[in-house]
Amino acid sequence: MSGKRIALASPKCPKRAARRLAVPMVPRRQMRSQSEPITSLARLEGLCGYLASGMAKHRSGGSLQFASAAVTMHPVTLPETPYLRPLTSLAILAVSLGVALSACSSGGGETPSASGSDLYAANCARCHGSQGEGIIGPSLAGVAQTFPEEDGQIAFVSNGGGGMPMFSEILSKADIQAIVEYTRSTFK
Repeated sequence: MSGKRIALASPKCPKRAARRLAVPMVPRRQMRSQSEPITSLARLEGLCGYLASGMAKHRSGGSLQFASAAVTMHPVTLPETPYLRPLTSLAILAVSLGVALSACSSGGGETPSASGSDLYAANCARCHGSQGEGIIGPSLAGVAQTFPEEDGQIAFVSNGGGGMPMFSEILSKADIQAIVEYTRSTFK
């Protein structure tokens, strides 16, 4: 699918005239589902432009025709008027904040957020059980014998294996350390 070239204002350098990106014009019904994250800058800028143009139509007394938006193609541009640029920045900030908050709520971060028992309950108990008895995952009774070295257990929790997820992507090293210490001292 070939894309039309559309001038987009640079969010980092507003003094630059414009940069040109190839953004394909896609009918709305062929776009990705709303549950998938927006990963490219072009898509994010297109969304911001679409929202800003809708807000401008609404403010000028025009009606928003969401029913016909599913069938028709809409141009993907950023507004050229200076008073709408802050709205674009706010839309980008809102999306970024939503992504950051979802990362925080899933346990990401570099500082330990809770004790080993709280972290275990939030991240491990679904598979290993609240008492380490094993539900989907194996029982953690005797985990210190399975992993004689603590570093081996930390590496396994960090990198995953079998059906176990890779927790280094969602937990900090300090959180993983706290979970390992908790399991080694609790499930003997």
